[in-house]
Formats: sequence, C-alpha cells, structure tokens
Amino acid sequence: MLSILGRRGRLCDAPSRRELLTVGGLGLLGLGLPELLHHEALAAEAGPRRNGFGRARSVILLYLQGSPSHIDLWDPKPDAPAEIRGEFKPIATRVPGMMLGEVLPMLAHQADKFALVRSVGVKPKGLRNHGAAIYMLMTGHDPTNFSPTGVAVPPSREDLPSVGSVIARYRPSEAATLSNVALSGPVIESGVIGVGQFAGLLGGQFDPFQMYSDATKSLQVDGFSLPTDTTLGRLRARIDLRGFTAARQNIGPADFDTYYGKALSLIESGRAERAFRLDDEPAATRERYGITRWGQSCLLARRLVEAGTRFVQVTWPAGSDAEPVAGPDGSWDTHRNNFPMLRDHRCPVFDRSVSALIEDLAARGLLAETLVWAIGEFGRSPKIGKPTTDNVGPGGRDHWPECYTCLVAGGGVRGGQVYGESDRDGAYPKSSPVHPYNLIATVYHALGIDPETEYHDTLDRPRRLVAHGGPVLGLF
Repeated sequence: MLSILGRRGRLCDAPSRRELLTVGGLGLLGLGLPELLHHEALAAEAGPRRNGFGRARSVILLYLQGSPSHIDLWDPKPDAPAEIRGEFKPIATRVPGMMLGEVLPMLAHQADKFALVRSVGVKPKGLRNHGAAIYMLMTGHDPTNFSPTGVAVPPSREDLPSVGSVIARYRPSEAATLSNVALSGPVIESGVIGVGQFAGLLGGQFDPFQMYSDATKSLQVDGFSLPTDTTLGRLRARIDLRGFTAARQNIGPADFDTYYGKALSLIESGRAERAFRLDDEPAATRERYGITRWGQSCLLARRLVEAGTRFVQVTWPAGSDAEPVAGPDGSWDTHRNNFPMLRDHRCPVFDRSVSALIEDLAARGLLAETLVWAIGEFGRSPKIGKPTTDNVGPGGRDHWPECYTCLVAGGGVRGGQVYGESDRDGAYPKSSPVHPYNLIATVYHALGIDPETEYHDTLDRPRRLVAHGGPVLGLF
C-alpha cells in the first residue's frame, strides 16, 4: 500500500508548484525544486495495454464550468415535446446515426475521432448546486466539508487531491517539462476560487502550474529563467549544498544528484518555456483555434502536451454561476436566454476551438496518446423554464446533474461511438449509466494508473484515488 503524508494547513502554508518553479532566489531552487521532483519521480508502473490501460501519455481536460445543456449540444431530442427539444435542430455528423445540435457544425466533421458518453449522471451531495458537483468531478470523491446545501468552501490542505495532482504524483512528466498545468481561468463558484483544483493533502508540490494570462496577448511566463546576475555555472556550484539539502529532505545522496539535475534541466533546456510561445505558431493555426482566451488556451494545451506535459486543464474563463452575458467569455450557466447565448456566443467559440484541437492532435500523430475530455459539472434541465434550484428565467434551463454528456477522444478511446443512452427527454440514463467517478477512473486507467491505488491521509486513514467505481472499458 502506498502512503503519503500531506502537510496540514491552508494553501498559503506551503509553497505552491508555481512558487517552487520561480527561481528568482537560488535558495528556493536549491531547496524546493529538487524536493518537488523527488516527490514526482514515483510514477505508476505501466502495465500491459489491455483495454486501453496505459495507452495515453497525456490528458487534456476541457472543463466547461457553469455546464452547457446536453440536450442542445450533444444529445438532441427531436421527437420530444417542444418545451424539451428546444429551438435547435439536430444535424448529421461524419458518423452515421450520431447527431449533434446544429450549433456544433465543426465538431460534426470530427465526430469519427471522438466518443460521446450520453449516460453520465449523479445524485450530488446537497442540493443541485455547482460546488458539490465540481468537487466530485475534480477529485473523484464526495465533499465532506461543504455546507448541507452543497455550497463550496475555500480550498485547504485537508482537501482530497484533484485529478491533475494525482496524475502529477503517480505519473509525473519526464525531466525538463511540467506535469500539471491549469490554463485560461480559475474555477470559481460563489466567490470561492479553486474548488477541487489543488493537491490538498498530497502537498503543494503537486499543485498545478497556473497560467491564467490572456493567451490572445503576449504571455509572460515567470519561473523558467535565471536572475540576470546568475549563470548556470554559479547555479551548478550550489550542488555543493547537496549534503545539507539531502539531509533536510530525507533524500539519499545518490538520489539527490538525480533530482537536482532534473531541476536544472527545466531551466537549462528551456523546453517548458518554449511551449508557452504561441507567437511561434503560424497565424493560420491561431486563427483556426479562434482568437479568444479559450481558443488560444486550447492551442497552448496542444503545445504543452507536445512538449511532454502530462496533464493540462483548460477551464472556461467565466465562473460556474456567473450571469451569462454576450461575448466569447460568458458563462454556460444559462438559467435564462439559453438559446441565444448558446447560438450566438458560447457554441461558436467552443465548436471552433475544440474541433481545431482534435483535428490538430490527430494531424500531428498526438491524438492516439492524448486523452481529451470535455465536460461540465452537470447538465441542464430537460424542460425549458422548469426550476430545479428556484433560479430560472424565460427561455432558460436550470441545473440537472441526473443526466448529461461527456465528449472523450484519443488515448486509446474508439472514435465515432456513442456510449450509453439517455431516456426520451434526456432526463435520466436509459442504458449503461456512468458516474463521474467512472470517468475519472477511466482517465487514470488510460494513463496506466490503477484507480484502486490507496494512500494514507494526514490522519493515517487509507484513501482510494477514486471513491468507488471502475473505468468505462467499453470506450476503448
């Protein structure tokens, strides 16, 4: 059984991954980054590639906070009553029998490269609020410290780790690149930033490297270069400190040289920094993804996995419960005006960017080893204007965690398939129900991580990587 003792306290009590990578002071590099790499070096051994196990090298999570309507995008119901089927007509895709909403024409042309899981559903802890659903999706566990209504609380070191942090711990990237990166915007719910996003009790060394700069402009990436008055030669001279540092960190002297060398390689190779240089991309490629924060972040995600990053999360830039507004960055939380918001603002951005990402990964030979999944924390109510949280206006769809859809592509997943089925109204799974925890187990399985792996928390209690449920092997 694997055992990890996480540090107690709030997030501010320990250096974050970004802080450890900021090498403005040599002491921080000499004492922090090798320790980070020491903890990351314990990757799960890749087993036989049966049923997709270990087929993926990297994962891109496209998180649509606020949650789009599954009926209007992924799971059209043309035979349902008008108050359920809505304003959009279904369109054919490259896969016979697979229909999408008319607002996703570009993805329709890529349908042979992705699968749709139309039977995702969960009964959240508390009411149908964003907070609990986000935590469950991001960690694979029920929240234990949220309010009875499911409202989120600020992140702490007592939280269970996010998917990206687990991957950084058990399947870290090789030297000279990053393991866990978060792009586009933070997860925000009811004013709480970072719900389910950090490493929690695993420790700050597995927190994501956060890059929330507007990718449509020049990116300023700190932490991958030396101070102006420091040379690599001077930095290497600091290795003389290895005896003291190794003792401090309980790293054996022989191992210390390895971790210190990896810390140097991040800076010396410049590989991580180069991945952030979107200006190196042809103008036509940038246009294909769309000159929006979300679109350019999707392009940056492709560059990062191409450079060897293991896990990238691209979060839709508007908070989960932000009021939907016009423009490319508004929320998916369409309690009112669902159809004009999706048709004119959300879906054109999403459709262009995600179809470009899948197409680009395939053209570069990266899709086979990159698992892409796009999902919100739940779906939207089948009946237009029907309240489920006492918050719905004209033409709106309320929260609906009982049934929704996830797009999955690459990493050994067979494209062109629909897994599971919702009922006539898109209200409940009709066949092959899938819990969000099954999706998380599937991600770990694809990377060669056993979802049943256990570790110990700060109170020495055994914890599973996923609370319950196994991978959806039928996808592979």
